[in-house]
Amino acid sequence: MKKRRSGQPAATSAAAPPARHPPVDDIRDLLTFRLAMLAATGDRLGADWLLREHGLRLQEWRVLGVVTAMAPVRFGAVARALLVDKGRLSRVVKGLAGRGLLQAEADAEDGRTLLLRPSPAGRLLHDRVLQGALERNQRVLAALSPAEARTLFALLDRLQPFMANRADTEIDGAGED
Repeated sequence: MKKRRSGQPAATSAAAPPARHPPVDDIRDLLTFRLAMLAATGDRLGADWLLREHGLRLQEWRVLGVVTAMAPVRFGAVARALLVDKGRLSRVVKGLAGRGLLQAEADAEDGRTLLLRPSPAGRLLHDRVLQGALERNQRVLAALSPAEARTLFALLDRLQPFMANRADTEIDGAGED
């Protein structure tokens, strides 16, 4: 049994289903907290680098990246992919379009939504930032062996769609364009 940080054994429930999660003594032991802290550290470092080297805020980079990856893409699909509020996304899209990095036009099939794509300048910036981001990610993965890195990505490939499905089914308003 895992020892609590205080030296006492962790409490367990007799009716609990078979555990996949290691014992939890406090919030710092939770998978979601640990992932959030890893992401927050990466965001903090990345945000500074993006602004300093490329003149982009983190949310702008994510929007440009997802639009470029999915182009042409409906506004609502970007909001779902990034789990971002449509009002906030609208401000980011307007800013990127105003800087000549994104093109936004009415969707011919559904005039209620916008169809987004990168401009040529946006595509060039995206490609430069993506290369730098890959180099930065390589430094993070240096903590793992190549086999561990492959396993991590295989596990993420399973967890991400599972969690996206949960978000789609459990959060009110999911699936609206």
